[in-house]
Amino acid sequence: MKNKENTHCVVLGASHKTCPVALRDKLSFSESQLEKGLSSLGNLPGFSETVILSTCNRTEIYAATLYPEALRDTLINWWAEFSHIDVGELIPHCFYLTHTEAISHLYSVVSSLDSLVLGENQILQQVKEAFLTSQKAGKAGFFLSHLFQSALSLGKKVREDTAIGEGTVSIPFAAVQLALLELGSLAPLRVGVLGLGEMGNIASVELSAAGVSRFSFFNRTLSKAQNFAARFGGEAFDLQALPEHLESLDLLIAAASSPEYLISAEMLRNKRHSGKMVLIDIGVPRNIEPEVANLPDVSLFCIDDLTKVVEENRSRRRHSAERAREIIGDAVDSFAEWYASLGVIPLMLALRNHHEKIEAEVLQKWEHRVSPEEGERLHRFADELIAKILHRPSAELKHLGAAGLGLESRLILERLFDLQERGSYGND
Repeated sequence: MKNKENTHCVVLGASHKTCPVALRDKLSFSESQLEKGLSSLGNLPGFSETVILSTCNRTEIYAATLYPEALRDTLINWWAEFSHIDVGELIPHCFYLTHTEAISHLYSVVSSLDSLVLGENQILQQVKEAFLTSQKAGKAGFFLSHLFQSALSLGKKVREDTAIGEGTVSIPFAAVQLALLELGSLAPLRVGVLGLGEMGNIASVELSAAGVSRFSFFNRTLSKAQNFAARFGGEAFDLQALPEHLESLDLLIAAASSPEYLISAEMLRNKRHSGKMVLIDIGVPRNIEPEVANLPDVSLFCIDDLTKVVEENRSRRRHSAERAREIIGDAVDSFAEWYASLGVIPLMLALRNHHEKIEAEVLQKWEHRVSPEEGERLHRFADELIAKILHRPSAELKHLGAAGLGLESRLILERLFDLQERGSYGND
């Protein structure tokens, strides 16, 4: 319990607000890298728990540690080494937060206030998946489990109590809006979707709603592409077919998960059809080689180019964002109160142990005087009585601990109940 009392939260991260997309590509964790990253972090001295959140707009490392200020450089150096970049390249583009600032940041992230598209709903599930991955790997313990569970509850509350998530809001939605700005009506165009995970699925729905019917779906698994073609219309291809069919498209939205570029400048250098071609890359890391932007009649956009659409969305949702910040402020205060109460948890356990020992002594005297059935009823009665007796003192101890009066409370209760003399603190 003493370790829990002194544990602090830190977060090291880089997002669309601090870091260019080219560097974010290098800093991101693919699904296969997450387990390795969590395991490697666990070997660093001083970090007891870790969660890695890696999305299209951010990569953030949350950790529980006894030494929040001292371990900043350790964590930065680890991330640079893991990502195979120079630490000098990382430092100007990352942020490091501790204590309530780290808590407030996570709450803002899960509420989508820190998202490129304010109000987008994917981040709530992404945070949940990051937490569950860490939990499965045995890296999310008492402290971060409480923090992330409180964050997920908060994210739901913000969406329930404000209008921040009303309507269709997502990165793929913004990409389709950008395509409409660039190309006008999409209905007559030949449109490709590369990568058919969650982002590709949302993009397909939005494109279909915009009138697209001439689809080309590209995916590593052909059967999945065929399912999309049956659902939305169009043709299905595996990734090997990209070079052959890419150049016939008017628009492509790329949203695949791949450590390497799937589309190179060479694939489009001799494209046959005339007219403008728009490629919008929302993959993480990016799916399209940046040199494609230098080709004639080809316009390449990445996730950072969605600014215009995003700003229109942000202005419409400003009032909801203000209300969300109020909710977050209250939640940060609640977490701080819970954190402060950790100091009295050993005292609460000692008090419970003290009463349970008395209960056991009394019940032992009666066990041979009553039938087994009556003895069972006495046990249930005694357990319920102890719970009732301790409910109010436990609640008050939490409040006193949060108010900084844990030591005074401990001295009084030790004197009243002889807790130290009875050895009620167990191993603490």
